[in-house]
Amino acid sequence: MKLQSRFLFLLLAMVASFALLATACGGDDDDDDDDGGDDPTVAVPTYAADSTMGKIAAAKKMTVGVKFDQPGFGLKDPTTGKVDGFDVAIAKEIGKALGLKEEEVVFVESISANRIPFLQEDKVDLVVATMTINEDRKKQIEFSRPYFLAGQSILVKKDNTTITKVEDLNGKNVCSVQGSTSEKNVQAKAPQANLQSLTTYAACVSGMKDGRYEAVSTDDIILAGFAATDSSLKLVGGQFTQEPYGIGMKLGKKDMQAFVDSLLTQWLADGTWDRIYDQYLGKVEGLPKAADARAKLPPTN
Repeated sequence: MKLQSRFLFLLLAMVASFALLATACGGDDDDDDDDGGDDPTVAVPTYAADSTMGKIAAAKKMTVGVKFDQPGFGLKDPTTGKVDGFDVAIAKEIGKALGLKEEEVVFVESISANRIPFLQEDKVDLVVATMTINEDRKKQIEFSRPYFLAGQSILVKKDNTTITKVEDLNGKNVCSVQGSTSEKNVQAKAPQANLQSLTTYAACVSGMKDGRYEAVSTDDIILAGFAATDSSLKLVGGQFTQEPYGIGMKLGKKDMQAFVDSLLTQWLADGTWDRIYDQYLGKVEGLPKAADARAKLPPTN
């Protein structure tokens, strides 16, 4: 009888051990499923259904206008077709805050001339495309607080010694972009310049290298991207304007403006902005460190 009792005890212990093992293994499987799927413990952002954010989140798609030809900010890889840069990364972070997956943030090319029309015609939800905040544009669209501060400068060939300041553009063949503040600044500061306005800065740079233009003028950060990838080019003239970049939204979308402003304020404080800056701009010769660039940003638009 004692032997039978002992056998029964061992049998029950083995059953209990197997039960515990099965429970542990089942727990591991659940954890694996959570890693690859929806985790009920992770809060999903929710917004009022009739808000701009709520509509984008419900559609599971946010369309963003960016540049495709600007190294450092928005550049399309001709091989992969992917676009990447500082502006692209900022847009992806906004999408993440709305609960969107990376593939649910769609990028379309927005050249300077069509950035505002794209917003007005609802072709894009946001424009993050090196767009300077100014009073005329603020009458047409909503702007976020400034997220980057640039200044207009001049790009020339490295062997050019005749252009060292903005006044030297007078009488020279100069290229800028249609619909940009840079175009207007050249006209104001060097009224005798032979200004040609094209659709993209890449076309301007190509034309300068071909000998059609002697200089390209726009924001220093844009020009620095071209100089960083082409040793035959250099920046001259310093900054002769201040260009605060803002994220554009359709006029009247004050809720989205407040939402984006809150995100930018958070990222400037928690290191997210610095991380993105370091990734895309931190190694460009002549540009300030992230902390210095951030410190120059005005607090509001």
